[in-house]
Amino acid sequence: MKEKLRIGFIGAGGIAQAHYQRLMETGRATVAAITEPSQVSLKRFLMNCEGAEGLPVYRDYKEMLKREPLDGVIILSPHTTHYSQIKDALEMGIHVLTEKPMVCTIHHAKALIGKAYKSGRVLMISYQRHYDPLFRYMRSQIEKGAIGEVQFVQAVLCQEWLRLTRNTWRQVLSLSGGGQLNDSGSHLVDILMWVTGMKVREVSALQMNFTTDVDINTALTLRFENGALGNLSIIGNAPAWYEDHTIVGSKGAFYLRQGSGLTQQNARGRCVSVKVPKYAGNPDSNFVDAIQGKAQPETPAVCGLRVIEVTEAAWKSAANGGRPVIVK
Repeated sequence: MKEKLRIGFIGAGGIAQAHYQRLMETGRATVAAITEPSQVSLKRFLMNCEGAEGLPVYRDYKEMLKREPLDGVIILSPHTTHYSQIKDALEMGIHVLTEKPMVCTIHHAKALIGKAYKSGRVLMISYQRHYDPLFRYMRSQIEKGAIGEVQFVQAVLCQEWLRLTRNTWRQVLSLSGGGQLNDSGSHLVDILMWVTGMKVREVSALQMNFTTDVDINTALTLRFENGALGNLSIIGNAPAWYEDHTIVGSKGAFYLRQGSGLTQQNARGRCVSVKVPKYAGNPDSNFVDAIQGKAQPETPAVCGLRVIEVTEAAWKSAANGGRPVIVK
């Protein structure tokens, strides 16, 4: 029997526990080593991840990459460290799954895509909505032309981000690279383009920082390459989580509301029966499959490039009072 893939973790914060469990559930990979400089984060990880107690622990990821024979790494570190960590791993022939955002500049995204291509290694981002059956259903329906040409999209993410990330690296610009738009908001930037298959052409944005060093609330107006319009609201000072999505086409629409599920309408406004196929994939199982050549990455590196293109444009627009910025 072929040995299990050996995966290293760069970072062991809260989300690392979910990655550990999903990776172990594949039965084809194991966590072989961890890099985590924080004793608090490390202790919490070891307490909640059965079988991780005896793993080698490093304070420096470069030492882990050098000493451990790894097939892949999962990067769970502050955003501005992603570029160098991904670059170093790829240069050593190691496959990479990174938490979002992939990187914090367009230049870095393009450089890593080129390096992954030349090395023949997998580079993926952990955008879990790609694996959600509802989003997959909408994407497949749009590809089939069920709602015609997409003409308007809208998405809202409300989160207590300002309060929950206070006094953490996420509100330190040098570590986070930006605020909530670059953090949990990047999920929505990504999914709007992935589900519709459309690329953003122009961005107008206004932002509020609430005396922090990073953006907390963002109001985005988008124009896509096919002429479709969109609104994206990232709200970080909300009291609790809320999310919804609207996609309107020339022959129908989707309305995905938190707590009430998905509604699909045809061109006459009548409800269409929604039959969502079952799907149990996730970023970690897909990562293992991609390394073993059994599947293509569902969240490829180009998604990270598209997200930072929109994000950089939004930052530039907000810095200039909302003036439109072309996404090149």
